Amino acid sequence: MNNNYLSSSSLKAKARGQLLGKYRIVICVFLLHAICIVPFTLAITALTESGTLGAVFFNSILTFLFQLFTGFFIAGEAYVYLKAACNQTPLVSDLFHCFKEDSQKVVHIQAVLAAISVLSALPASIAGYFMSRSFLGILLGVSSKGAAENVSSGAPLVLAWVVLFLLGTVIEIFADLLFSQVYYLMLDFPEYTAPQLLKTSVQLMKGSKGRLFYIWISFIPLLMLAGLSFGIGFLWLFPYTQAVAANFYLDLINKRGHAS
Repeated sequence: MNNNYLSSSSLKAKARGQLLGKYRIVICVFLLHAICIVPFTLAITALTESGTLGAVFFNSILTFLFQLFTGFFIAGEAYVYLKAACNQTPLVSDLFHCFKEDSQKVVHIQAVLAAISVLSALPASIAGYFMSRSFLGILLGVSSKGAAENVSSGAPLVLAWVVLFLLGTVIEIFADLLFSQVYYLMLDFPEYTAPQLLKTSVQLMKGSKGRLFYIWISFIPLLMLAGLSFGIGFLWLFPYTQAVAANFYLDLINKRGHAS
């Protein structure tokens, strides 16, 4: 088994070459994805209440449903960039490929991924609710003594929120690394069931999680520059990162020989 994987710079060079002549298509895919999910994002914002513990759980349910829906677009983008990485010309309509193909698998896979995401963030959200109530008590304190007591009682809540937020972030990043290959595998191995795809992604990422994480953080300077361009830079950057991810998968699967 050959484990001489391509370097980050080599994967990026391949991605840039494969996107030449295809930017019009992939930018349209990016914009179409954004257009499709913006109404749902606005709807969640409008439906989400604030100020109650029940609202925290209601927001988590809405977030889960939203992530379940976006799974179809994530899988569709995997199809777009896998075609590009295989020197095929993708179509804008490929974004909707998984609405008609493998839809049940997408639902099963994305339900697992969305549940991990929501549950890892929920403890921090609950701590944040109690923390906000504590600081509201400070603002409404009728005496300096009462305010000081509120500050003292609120400090552990701040610490709890920070710890839970960091822990949830670490769990979500780790899960993202473990299951990062699942949709590419779904497209490459249509005979696999959803549980098999999730398991195979975990197996495929053994020994490669650090390498992928390094590739992710290597894009941070470009993300900052794209932000300074009032978002225009993301029209180029997002397709670029997706093309690199598809090449990472192909390099991984080719060096491993076959999915386990």
